[in-house]
Amino acid sequence: MQLQKKFWPLIVGLAVATGIFIGGRLSFTDSSDRIFTSNSKKDKLNRLIDYIDYEYVDEINTDSIVDVTVNSILDNLDPHSTYIPKEDLQRVTENMKGDFVGIGVSFYTYKDTVTVIRPLQGGPSIKAGIIGGDRIIAANGEPIYGNNWSNEAIVNRLKGEKGSRVKLTVYRPGEDELLEFKIRRNDVPIKSVEAYYMLTETIGYVKINRFAE
Repeated sequence: MQLQKKFWPLIVGLAVATGIFIGGRLSFTDSSDRIFTSNSKKDKLNRLIDYIDYEYVDEINTDSIVDVTVNSILDNLDPHSTYIPKEDLQRVTENMKGDFVGIGVSFYTYKDTVTVIRPLQGGPSIKAGIIGGDRIIAANGEPIYGNNWSNEAIVNRLKGEKGSRVKLTVYRPGEDELLEFKIRRNDVPIKSVEAYYMLTETIGYVKINRFAE
């Protein structure tokens, strides 16, 4: 009896240490499995991102991971389902409104050069003399051509505060010299319906340019 009392503290200590060791092993050896088994399907993505954030060897931008993941999910839905990142929300919202502030051109990049498709009716560019086919080489003396210029960067360069001016350097096919246009940024009305008329008594024609408010 005395012998048991003498070794009782040692036995208790060993039992506690063993419990801690086993618990630690259970906590860490199969942590990745628990992410996918102990949580509902809706929680898997959040848990996976958290796991990558805390355990991955290199620093990771979890926001970009979320954006890529969400876009991949939406790609499996219909073509009209899309995800708008926070930094693009203002631009998309402006495009959905009936007007915006800018120079008023529709453009695309052709062989690394900004090419005007058409100036928008009622906008500053059409009043200044910009026409379809013009190629914008520079804005305020800064070149905006080359493969390093994204559409978003070009839009940011052409847009600005209402009433501010921008000087565009333009190459126009058929002209020997570059042209310069000083354009004051202003409200650009966007018409969703450009034309409509009746072809017959029962058939009508509606030309929809875009969907907007």
